Amino acid sequence: NFMLTLREEIEEILPSDAHSLASDRLHVSITHSKSGKNHIVSRFTTREELIKALLASSFVPVYAGLKPVEFRGQTWIDGGFSDSLPILPVGRTITVSPFAGLQDVCPVHRGRFSTELRLANMNIMFSVENIKRLNQALFPPSTGSMQLLCEEGFNDAVRFLKREAWMS
Repeated sequence: NFMLTLREEIEEILPSDAHSLASDRLHVSITHSKSGKNHIVSRFTTREELIKALLASSFVPVYAGLKPVEFRGQTWIDGGFSDSLPILPVGRTITVSPFAGLQDVCPVHRGRFSTELRLANMNIMFSVENIKRLNQALFPPSTGSMQLLCEEGFNDAVRFLKREAWMS
């Protein structure tokens, strides 16, 4: 049970005051299961409410189950179905993606073709590498491969920080 396992892991790592720490700092993108409209949640009154928002933002129908996550009396699915990269109206939003594309932090595109796809407000490059990344997102590889992916993500973030002159 993917969602039960995810809930248990989230409960294990979140401190008791996580909802207070996250409010107005963490913005979670979710999609209303009936209307298909995107919603950004950034205020959490309880730890349980924060957990439900995180679960809703991780719910991919069929893959994660058949029943969308209930949050604040309504049912929700992953925000990526309606807006993969929401931009906040105030301040700078740093966009992060596991797919090579035009996001601030993302893998370098190494493909031979420069064909872009726009999916749910995210520009990604059409490449074999990105298809492999999608497969890895749905079917996680071995622990060793996951370690390499984490290191690549770290390097992507460092490259962004250097490009923005936030790090030397």
